[in-house]
Amino acid sequence: MAVEEETERKRVPRDGDQTSRAILKAGIAEFSRHGYGGATVERIVRRAKRNERSLYYHFGNKEGLYIASLEYLYEKQMLAERALDLDKLSPPEAMRALVRFTWSYYRENPELLSLLNTENLYKAEHLKKSSDRVKAIASPKMRLLGDLLERGAKSGDFRGGASADNVFLLISSLCYLYVSNRYTLSNYLSRNLDSPDARENWLEYIEQIVVDHLSARSKPRR
Repeated sequence: MAVEEETERKRVPRDGDQTSRAILKAGIAEFSRHGYGGATVERIVRRAKRNERSLYYHFGNKEGLYIASLEYLYEKQMLAERALDLDKLSPPEAMRALVRFTWSYYRENPELLSLLNTENLYKAEHLKKSSDRVKAIASPKMRLLGDLLERGAKSGDFRGGASADNVFLLISSLCYLYVSNRYTLSNYLSRNLDSPDARENWLEYIEQIVVDHLSARSKPRR
């Protein structure tokens, strides 16, 4: 419970702290556009209409703001997932809803993909300094998926023994690669992957892939 309580108490921003919220919002925009290395404190505070002293007071330095930005974006996604209310759906429909949510969330929150791409270039160097915080954020997310898999196995819709980690990686990769690389892939395949028809076809395809993979009729690979 202590971990969950810490997750609920967002480190940044607090609703009453307009300065930290403004700086955080400006930081996310700056890191999303210029990456960690290219972002500057000067541009961040100018965008936030604050001064550098305020940034250092609330976040310590540019790295502190960057880590807080990653934490905030992770937590924002986790809280949105928790609001899905998947328990009202059958396990297959709930899994489809989770795939649709992940797909839509990546498309509608490009700053998350941008910062994740940046952080992968740094081999998660900054996230490792926030490992406890990130684990606290990830725990409810993975428990939601684990509970869904267990419910599906009990109902006979899903085969037993499916790994929540593997299903998370499956859904993330099917959604993330398409959204983050759609322009280069469109060029490679000589078709517009960003068209409404192409996006809808892919979403239907990956929903079916995930549900078929988990089906009680499928056999897990050893």
